[in-house]
Amino acid sequence: MTVDRRSLLKFAGAAGAALSLPLPAVLHAAPLTPVKMTLPWLPLGTFSYAFVAKKMGFWEQRGLDVTIDRGFGSGKVCVPVDQGQYEFGILDLAVMMNCAARGLDLTAVAGIWPKCPIGIFSLKENGLTTPKDLEGQTVAFDVGSGDFQLWPAFVKATGIDDKKVNKVTMDAAALIKALVEKQVKAEGNFFGSIAPSLWANGLEINSILYEDYGIKAFSNVVATKKTTVQQKPELCKAFVGGLMDGLKYVYLNPDKAVDLHLESVKEFQGGNAITKKVVEYGQAVSTALGLVPSVKANGLGYMDPALIQATVDTVKTYMDVKNLPATDTLFTNAFVGAVKIDDADWAALEARSEKFIPRKA
Repeated sequence: MTVDRRSLLKFAGAAGAALSLPLPAVLHAAPLTPVKMTLPWLPLGTFSYAFVAKKMGFWEQRGLDVTIDRGFGSGKVCVPVDQGQYEFGILDLAVMMNCAARGLDLTAVAGIWPKCPIGIFSLKENGLTTPKDLEGQTVAFDVGSGDFQLWPAFVKATGIDDKKVNKVTMDAAALIKALVEKQVKAEGNFFGSIAPSLWANGLEINSILYEDYGIKAFSNVVATKKTTVQQKPELCKAFVGGLMDGLKYVYLNPDKAVDLHLESVKEFQGGNAITKKVVEYGQAVSTALGLVPSVKANGLGYMDPALIQATVDTVKTYMDVKNLPATDTLFTNAFVGAVKIDDADWAALEARSEKFIPRKA
C-alpha cells in the first residue's frame, strides 16, 4: 500500500491541537449534575467508550452531564483530578500510584486495560527488536506519558545503559510525525496510541513492550479523589456505570461506535478514510487490552487484586517509589460488576481481537 504521509501528518497535527470536547446533552426531566472528566491523551479510538457513553445518553440516564477533555499524558492527569478541576480522569495505574505516593488524593474506581500496552515502538524497517538495540539511538518521549514515567523501570529491568540512549522530549502530537519523518528511530508510547495511525497508513511497527521484560502492571484505570468515593459514592456509581455501558457498546457494536466517535469529535468530522481507520484500529486495540478472565467473570471495570498488587510491586521495585499508601486504599471494585458480557459474545470478542494484541517484536 502506498503511504499517504501527508494524511498521516495532517491527522497527527489536527489531533494534537488543544481539544476541549463538551458534547450536547440529551434532554432530561431533572437538572443534570455537571461532571468533568479528562482523558490521558488525544481523543483517539482507544477512548471511544467515553464518547459513546455521552452520545448514547448512558450518563444522562443516570443524571449526569459529562464534559470530556483531552489529556497530555497520564502524569498530567493526577494533579487536576487531585485539585478538583476534574471529578474523574483516565490514566495509567502505575503513574497514579506514583502520584499517590507523593501525597495526592487518588484512587482507582474502575479498570479499562488490565493488559499493559506501554513500550518503545519503531518502524519495522529500523530493525529495533530488543532493548539493547536502543543504545546509540534517538528515542522520543512525551514527558507526561506513562511510558516516560516508567522508563527508569524499563532501564532497571533490562540492564541497558541509559546514558547510551539519546532521549528527546516533545509534544504528544509531534511523536508520530518525528518517527515517520525519521527524525528519531523510536518512541515511547502506548500501543493503542501509535499502532492505529501507522497501520492506517500501511506502515508496520516493531514493539518492545515493558511487560515482556518483567514490568507487570495494570494499565489504564478511572481515577478520582478518595474523598469523592467517601463523600459522593452515588456520583461514582453513576459515572462508572455510564462509562461501562459505553465500553460494552464499543465491544459489541464496533462499527456503530466508530461513527458515534467521529460524530462526537468535531476535529474528526469530514475526515478522510485514513482518519476513520485510525479510530477503528484504536477501538480494536482497546478491546483487545480489556479481555482477561477476571473481567469476564466479574464484569467490566473489575480490577483483579492480584494484578493490582503486581503493579504495586513493580512501582516499588523498579520505580523506587517510597511512601506508597496501603494497596487497599489505591483501588475499589465497589462501583463495578453490574455490566457484563455473556459467554458467546465474549468468545466472539476474543476471536476478533486476537490480531490486535500487542506482541514482542
